[in-house]
Amino acid sequence: MQWFREWESFVKGKDGDPPGPIDNTKIAVTKCGNVMLKQGADSGQISEETWNFLQSIYGGGPEVILRPPVVHVDPDALQAEEKIEVETRSL
Repeated sequence: MQWFREWESFVKGKDGDPPGPIDNTKIAVTKCGNVMLKQGADSGQISEETWNFLQSIYGGGPEVILRPPVVHVDPDALQAEEKIEVETRSL
């Protein structure tokens, strides 16, 4: 959010100097080769289109992509749920 606040001040005319390159190094951590958001980081979420627009003008990064967590489903539990559903429908 720090960079965004600097950019916002520039756009609103409160600061005459444009912000430097986007700096996400303080809010990003790399795990297993993927850049992820640090827990509790001072951040905000923007659309991919907005990121591409701002990054094309100001440069910087790294890009932090937020993805929903991957849910691992137990196949045995899924089959049990399907069996219950079939048995319930037959009643």
